[in-house]
Amino acid sequence: MVALVMKPEPGAQLACRARNYPFAHQGRHHERGVISYYAAQTLAQATTLASWLQLIEARARTDLRQGRLPWLYQPSLQILGSAATRLPGDPVSAETEQHQ
Repeated sequence: MVALVMKPEPGAQLACRARNYPFAHQGRHHERGVISYYAAQTLAQATTLASWLQLIEARARTDLRQGRLPWLYQPSLQILGSAATRLPGDPVSAETEQHQ
């Protein structure tokens, strides 16, 4: 079994909470789950669970630096199981996805 799960702060394992945030899309704000928002944006480019986690973290850091995501909402995730687990399907490059 392998999973991508929230990483709790030390001593706060029972207080781990997923957050929603109003993300901008086509000029309007829509409330979405932070983890699922970034997971959905990056899954098509990932090949393994480790690469998916790296893509999620990179996208969230970019939004954080550009002021689109407050620090408090930055996802903190970890892999349980083998990080090398391959994801189903063929990855799509970000460039290919933009042209579709």
